[in-house]
Amino acid sequence: MSPKVSKAYKEEKKAIILEGALHCFTEKGFQATTIDDIVKYVGISKGAIYNYFASKEEMYIQLADDKMNAMLANSLEHFKSLPVAADQIRYMYDRFRKQPLAELRKWMAFHLEFMLYAARQPHLIARWEQYADKALVFMQDIMEAGKAAGEFRADLDCAAASRLFWSIRDGLALQYMLSGEEADYRQRIDDMESMVFRYIAG
Repeated sequence: MSPKVSKAYKEEKKAIILEGALHCFTEKGFQATTIDDIVKYVGISKGAIYNYFASKEEMYIQLADDKMNAMLANSLEHFKSLPVAADQIRYMYDRFRKQPLAELRKWMAFHLEFMLYAARQPHLIARWEQYADKALVFMQDIMEAGKAAGEFRADLDCAAASRLFWSIRDGLALQYMLSGEEADYRQRIDDMESMVFRYIAG
């Protein structure tokens, strides 16, 4: 009989595998990375990896979800001391400003390579939409609360404004993906914040 494995042990193993997958994805690229690369980096058998993940696509999805969920949970916890919607949005811009460009570039490359890979695979597109919707709904909820409180203009389309918020953020990140200075990037974040507030406040 095989020995029972605790939930904590399983979670620890999954975390080790995901850490190794992230390293390989960011070093070699998503498409170029193989399961064998992850096996070699982590130092466990291929069979052990398949006990936790069926594919490298599944690893990517778990990594992306974990990062998104951590960001949402951390922000919502912080919002307990920021009941005003406008302050919550300002907090998000402050998070953007504090993220080093090196880290931003790592995660942009991580996401972009997967998006190109997934573009011709409907099941992965559907999974990506589930991931992206979390961020859209998160910001839409903030804007709807601000609209209801009279902070934002009465005719604001909160779903469209949420998509605009993230589209501008992602577009700016793309512009600085390969080059650009920290100070200049932070100034553009300031500009983006001013622009979005002019739009949502009227």
